[in-house]
Amino acid sequence: MRKRQKQGQRGSTMIEFVLVSSMFLVPMLLGIFTFGFAVLRSTQVVQFTRDAGHMYSRGIDFSAQGNQNLLATQLGQGLNIVANSGNVTGGTTGYGEVVFSTFTKIAAGSCSCTNAGHIVVMKRIIVGNNQNYTSPYGSPSTITSTGDVTNYSNDVNARADNFSNLMTMTDGEIAYLAESLFKDPDLAVPGLYTGISNYQSAIF
Repeated sequence: MRKRQKQGQRGSTMIEFVLVSSMFLVPMLLGIFTFGFAVLRSTQVVQFTRDAGHMYSRGIDFSAQGNQNLLATQLGQGLNIVANSGNVTGGTTGYGEVVFSTFTKIAAGSCSCTNAGHIVVMKRIIVGNNQNYTSPYGSPSTITSTGDVTNYSNDVNARADNFSNLMTMTDGEIAYLAESLFKDPDLAVPGLYTGISNYQSAIF
């Protein structure tokens, strides 16, 4: 009789252990796996941003559809960035976006233009889902089909003086910036974790 009671106690103890551990161990394991994948994804985004920015600074024209396709299918493989449909302002699908910008500082007194003495955006190309992110460094009024900013020397919206927080520019200097933001809803754990947004930037 006592033997049966002890066996019953052992069985109920095991059931209690399984129930209690499942409440703590399962969420902890899910968290570890999610965090690990998030670190890997972050590393991938860093490399993607550096490579894309380096290509842009070396003269690769991302206003061309073929180069956008290359960016999305090869360089950004697995990041779910979707190439535009023949434009430089982005689309509305996918979870990734990269913003390419070219800046210069117009010397004060070098012209009678409105933006003399200011850092301005000379070129802006967006590839991917433009709903994800808007660059805080200038918002040009008019951009051509190749990404060139129309009349950047007089367009006050092309001013990007806050770019000096990232880099000090001298008069006439040119700088290239690649900014990317990727959302990771596939890493979400319902009821526990909503996923992450991964922002990276690279200056050349």
